[in-house]
Amino acid sequence: MSDRRIKDLDELLQVPDFQYAEKEPPVELPDSRLDESLNKSKQSRQEKKQKKQSQQKKKSGSSASEKKERRRNSKFYKFTRILSYIYLAMFVIFAIVMKVMDVLPTGTYVAIMIVLALLSAVLFIQLFFKKIKLWAKIVATFLSIVLIFVYGIGSAYALGTLAFLDTIGSGVKNENRVNVRTEPFNILISGIDQEGEISTPGLSDVNMLVTVNPKTGKILLTSVPRDYQIRIIEDDHVYGYDKLTHTGSYGIDTTIAAVEDLLDVQVNYYVKVNFATVVKFVDAIGGVDVYSDYEFVPVKMPSWTVQQGMNHMNGSQALCFARERKAFNEGDVQRIKNQQAVFEAMFKKALSSKVLMLSYMNILDELTGYVEMNMSSGEIRSLVKMQIAKNIKWDIQKNNLTGHDRYMGTVSTGSTEVYVMGQDEDSVNDAKAKIQAVLSGEK
Repeated sequence: MSDRRIKDLDELLQVPDFQYAEKEPPVELPDSRLDESLNKSKQSRQEKKQKKQSQQKKKSGSSASEKKERRRNSKFYKFTRILSYIYLAMFVIFAIVMKVMDVLPTGTYVAIMIVLALLSAVLFIQLFFKKIKLWAKIVATFLSIVLIFVYGIGSAYALGTLAFLDTIGSGVKNENRVNVRTEPFNILISGIDQEGEISTPGLSDVNMLVTVNPKTGKILLTSVPRDYQIRIIEDDHVYGYDKLTHTGSYGIDTTIAAVEDLLDVQVNYYVKVNFATVVKFVDAIGGVDVYSDYEFVPVKMPSWTVQQGMNHMNGSQALCFARERKAFNEGDVQRIKNQQAVFEAMFKKALSSKVLMLSYMNILDELTGYVEMNMSSGEIRSLVKMQIAKNIKWDIQKNNLTGHDRYMGTVSTGSTEVYVMGQDEDSVNDAKAKIQAVLSGEK
């Protein structure tokens, strides 16, 4: 039994002779296939390398672009911050200048300043602080530049006006001032027959009394012929008779005294101009459109024919038209009508918004040295302020004195007789009544 078990165990423990299979030799590829395989592998590695390099370049390029963009934005932010200071300074200057100018009604000025102050606060925040969206900064930049331009132009206009008004009225005394916004007043326009600066003495060729009533909105133009018979009065002393044009040689005060004596009125203000004033003013506003009652050829400008009806005139033509009298049967009477037509055309053209916007500074430059008046800068600005506040539609009426022909000796000519237009009592009284009607506010 035991022997049998031992035998079985030996059989189990007996290691059989395994037949190990020989390893198969490696497959040898043809040379062409081997080269192809190596090339593919090499190409694959190169593609991976190139892809990696491309990604690195792209990342590097993107980073450089971002840096460039950040630098550009940083410069823009610095610019907007500087612009915010400039804008604020221009706004403050504009507000101060407009207050000094004092041509806007108080309510209008306050309303405009409140609106501009609120707008300025918003723009300043958009420009000054960095954490503002780019599109908002761009919009704020555009608006601020536009407003800076507006503030600059407005301030220049205002300062130019103040300088001009101070110049033409400087050193001139006036004891007959009134409140021009509430009281009626008379202005004498004296046109001297000289072409130099206003200080050049000469005859008073144009004499027009302008009666203004700010309450009723009426203006009366009363023209006195240059040869009209008047009295020369100085310091309440009557020297004798002369014709009005000669008073210009004695000075504006003599002209004023003669007109006051003739029409029994008080002249509150005067405006002294000459031929050069008319030419420069009309040219500065781009010419005027004047109505002519007749077709004629001016004696002093034979190359030009004035058409009956509307005529567009430059400065020289307007002056020639206003001076002409020999072409008319009525002589000086028709000349006065033409002068009034030129004055009205100049007045209307000068008040148009287009002219005020485009030619304002040019007008001031051209008239400097060619106008003299005794109405103060404050009074003129007060009238402008009233016009803006009330938008008065002025009713302009015209009247001119008539007379009769005569020859007589005068204060200026002595015993030598010269032509003088003698006074027509009815015409003078009618002129006095019309002036008083406007002054008293009659309708």
